[in-house]
Amino acid sequence: MKNNGDTEKEFQVGKEKVRGLGSFHKSLPHNEYGEVVPEDFDKLVNAGKSHGEAYEGVPLGTQTSASNEPAARLTNPQAGFAADRLTPHPTAFTQPPAPHVLSVTTAAEMVELYWMACLRDVPFTDLEGKAKEAAAEIGKYFGMAVNDPGDEWRLRPGVDVPGTASALAEITPKNVFRVGLPGEEFGPIISQFFIRNAGFGTQLIDQMQRPYASGANYLTKYSDWWNAQESGRGHDGNDYPKANEASASYYVGGDSDPKRRYISTMRDLARFVNKDALHQAYFNATLLLLSGGARWTTGNPYDAPYKRQAGFGTLGGPHILALVSEVATRALKVVWNQKWRVHLRLRPEAYGGLVHLQHIGINGEKKRPYELPDTLFDAAVLEKVRELNKKSNEKCPEKERDTLLLPMAFTSGSPIHPAYGAGHATVAGACVTILKGFFNLFDGDSWNPLSITALKEKEQPYSDPQNFSTYITGKTKDEDGVREHYSDDGMTIEGELNKLAANVAMGRSMGGVHWRSDNTRSLILGEMIAAKILAEITTDVSERPTFRFRSFARKADGQPKRVVITEGRVTVDGK
Repeated sequence: MKNNGDTEKEFQVGKEKVRGLGSFHKSLPHNEYGEVVPEDFDKLVNAGKSHGEAYEGVPLGTQTSASNEPAARLTNPQAGFAADRLTPHPTAFTQPPAPHVLSVTTAAEMVELYWMACLRDVPFTDLEGKAKEAAAEIGKYFGMAVNDPGDEWRLRPGVDVPGTASALAEITPKNVFRVGLPGEEFGPIISQFFIRNAGFGTQLIDQMQRPYASGANYLTKYSDWWNAQESGRGHDGNDYPKANEASASYYVGGDSDPKRRYISTMRDLARFVNKDALHQAYFNATLLLLSGGARWTTGNPYDAPYKRQAGFGTLGGPHILALVSEVATRALKVVWNQKWRVHLRLRPEAYGGLVHLQHIGINGEKKRPYELPDTLFDAAVLEKVRELNKKSNEKCPEKERDTLLLPMAFTSGSPIHPAYGAGHATVAGACVTILKGFFNLFDGDSWNPLSITALKEKEQPYSDPQNFSTYITGKTKDEDGVREHYSDDGMTIEGELNKLAANVAMGRSMGGVHWRSDNTRSLILGEMIAAKILAEITTDVSERPTFRFRSFARKADGQPKRVVITEGRVTVDGK
């Protein structure tokens, strides 16, 4: 499998040769600039070429001053060696190489991440009004990336950014921070499947959550950032799984007046995807589809023509509820192979260190000439990030306040595994594709998407079912999860499922831990995995169903590809 070459490359930094600038190396030993010790980095790279147990020989960075715990452990690199008897071997699936660390595309992706950090606490009800400058600047940088002739792995319209396969769409306050999936452009940024409760047998899954306190950003001080690269832990001594758990002060209301609400800001969405059980959002969506009267796809004989039989263990409720959960582990094996053994891409927080060291340096003195694109430093958002970080660092000595580090939503920053592909996005792509295949999202045999209001919901088991109401969240003056009605005739079941996948994928970027291209290309990877699983179902079961759905990616005419799966075969637009 091919990667972008950054892992093997020696980067010229002034008069020095430096390894690993474009690669993951968090929790390994580093020099004062956060650059990995070369011989230790080689052990990490060689472990991926050897066998799983070789990772035990990868050296640890130093322990944190806030904890007696050693550096955080690498997250499950041996999963990259795993096989699976229910799907093809993980090495049968591939992703295109990630953008180069010094590329215009990576710079453009960083501009978006900086803007996300600056707007992380804006309520969704206010986001369009406050994202005008962000949309204009992000659109400008996306345009440079899409049209960069020297980068084979640049951002692609219709896949990585909104638009058709041949042209980038205008980035507006409406579609900024969205992927551009079919139907995702309609309605609020948050999926309707995220902001209503789901019946779980006789119980209720309440989708409100306790939100993080607004205005809190982490790893904005150089010493904290360096410590996180070295140990994988935050100033509180916690690693990623326990981030933001050291104190009640991290949450709205603290100990005295705890609050709960539906997801209402980008920080709220980042919180969800930091702590979720990976299949959680799609399991809840399945429950809502089942209780909402969604029909099976027209190729499921239990929708028609069977009149004497109902689906259950095959092509029925228990089947889809188990499958939408089970597919997650298949997706993780595939993407973990990509992460650890193929691409080893650096996390955005590490790139933030490169930006800071090239432009400002350690405490404003020691700089490093990494040769990041000059155009990056023209972005207006950099000054906004400097001001945001100065505010976060106001209790520090004056020379330590000014940084260009990426403000993180989590005390420990990113998790201890590489960025590309994205686990959450791969699982999102796989799970949502399973749902799109099992349920009928179209008007009869046509490909015209059904409105989200075609689904039903009711207050009590004996209540009359009502059409779905559509909502937006955000204006919650008392932080109690109030929703406002939002009317948009374009909102469809397909679009809201695609939006659910996009929310989970981009929610990781909203917390600062993933690049856009990590997310977008991993959604496609998940779609591929799910298509293969659906194809196997068509020959495994007695009923011989046909599944159909529209792809995440768009063609040159702006339409998504039509996928039909039957008799073990996947056809795309008839081919």
